[in-house]
Amino acid sequence: MTTFEDITYKLADGFVRIAVNRPDKLNAYRNQTADELREAIALAEAEGTARAILMTGEGRAFGSGYDLSTVRPDEVPALDDVLERHFNPLVHAMRHSRLPIVAAINGPCAGAAVGIALAADIVLAGRSSYFYEPFVGIALVPDAGNTIFLSRMLGRIRASGMMLLGDRISAEKALQWGLLWEVVDDAEVESAAAAICARLAQLEPQALASTKRLIADAADFAMAEQLDLERDLQGEAGRSPAMKAKIAAFFARQKG
Repeated sequence: MTTFEDITYKLADGFVRIAVNRPDKLNAYRNQTADELREAIALAEAEGTARAILMTGEGRAFGSGYDLSTVRPDEVPALDDVLERHFNPLVHAMRHSRLPIVAAINGPCAGAAVGIALAADIVLAGRSSYFYEPFVGIALVPDAGNTIFLSRMLGRIRASGMMLLGDRISAEKALQWGLLWEVVDDAEVESAAAAICARLAQLEPQALASTKRLIADAADFAMAEQLDLERDLQGEAGRSPAMKAKIAAFFARQKG
């Protein structure tokens, strides 16, 4: 039986629940987290009775982005390698999975976690949840599919404002802008997502898989090229003096 450290995995009622389980870090992702999520998706696809996947976070956050504490203060982070080996494969796995994926946003959803959430097929959120793009503010560029998903879902002007300014986008505004299927009370977000998964589990699997493929082919054109561009430009940003200064400031705050 597969065991995970950073996530939880449960098959029941015709769908698999996968949750990032680093609540003490507000479910910040490290490389291992992305790898385990991808492995869990493959495991769900191999389950004979699984018809959908529910993705969420344990505790009070969906995900707070990449865990900067995994980068040593004296290290020049190879973020292009991080994306190439860990996060871009996860985005591809989600978009190419035959199983529909429902993301339940249960609190803050920031940075790479936004891209992971939007790689799902149906996204709903608790009323107090929000989306946040901190990249430019820490001398980085958006990655994990953020630039492709946000630009295509929001249009250039709103996507630019969200990614360049780094304002928090409330769940209600995200719903108005077209990022979400539904907003529910915080206490109901997971049960609402589970109800959607239960509905999907009753549908013909081949029809679900083929419909998801058709939508992906229509919406995700040139995704691989855009993920590669995010990788390359993030690699450059991660080696910049400005980014090194931001990392040093981060560790100074941790000590303080």
